[in-house]
Amino acid sequence: MSSGTRGRKVIGVGFACVDQLVRWRSVGEPVAGNDVIQYDMQGGGMTATAMVAVARLGVRAEFWGAVGDGPMGRFLLDGLRRESVDISQVVRVSGSDGPVYLVCVDGATGERMFYRAMAVADPQEPFGDVERLTEAGCLLVDGSCGQAAVRAARKAKQLGLPVVGDVGTTQGAMEQLLPLIDYAIASQQCALGLGVGDDYQAACTMITDKGPDVAVITLGEKGLICFDGQRFISRQAFEVDVVDTTGAGDTFHGAFCVGLVRGLSLEVNLSFASAVAAISCTKLGGRAGMASMDEVVGFLRQHDPMFDDKELAMLLSAAGLRE
Repeated sequence: MSSGTRGRKVIGVGFACVDQLVRWRSVGEPVAGNDVIQYDMQGGGMTATAMVAVARLGVRAEFWGAVGDGPMGRFLLDGLRRESVDISQVVRVSGSDGPVYLVCVDGATGERMFYRAMAVADPQEPFGDVERLTEAGCLLVDGSCGQAAVRAARKAKQLGLPVVGDVGTTQGAMEQLLPLIDYAIASQQCALGLGVGDDYQAACTMITDKGPDVAVITLGEKGLICFDGQRFISRQAFEVDVVDTTGAGDTFHGAFCVGLVRGLSLEVNLSFASAVAAISCTKLGGRAGMASMDEVVGFLRQHDPMFDDKELAMLLSAAGLRE
């Protein structure tokens, strides 16, 4: 398992969508008499959002996915272009639009619910030029665009690149991907579906038994737990004023990939990615609250003594910034 090469790009193969975000006073109240506190439309989707986080943090990002050729698909791609994410390997599906999701955010808690409005089917044939992985330092897959993701992951393994998995389920295409993944980052919902209740240590070992060297389970406001094959690592979430948790996990995945490319140790990388995810929760939508590297360094300097001045300076220098 390689830690990647400093300064090289991150390639992500997976899902992109448009998020129509509605922040209600309370999602639990009836629509009649309820108040819409805030509305926005942003690009979303697991891997697409992760690639935006990568770009914001100063690392080159490339997204492979499938979108429609209608207005919403164009909106989605225009947003990625503005973030300097390479979309040259994106497939346009003719006669379709989106994907689009309605995201209902609870104004009191920041928790959200998703409702699919438009869907674009995954291409049946693999796509993307796998030779482009020779320029990468890390690959991220989320289980969608299954054939393209599997082919890319196999090529990454041949090249010795670390493969990070956004594991929302261990079923479907992820069954083929897990043996090819080095770092499996699973959601709490995925862990609860493994049949061991809230024994997250057992869930971690079940995931590593399927092939990954490292398993991380993100637990929202409760932080995370990680198993590296020998020891368990846990950390608490950073405390922030939460507006919306949409995209926090996706942002974590992108930041974790950046940490790999920058050569951070596992424990330091978990704190780094947690900080980036926490900051993203302070605004509506998965992208509005994404931080730059200098903003993350300032946050870590204030909130995490694990990062000394040398490590913080290294992060700034790697992003082309100086204190």
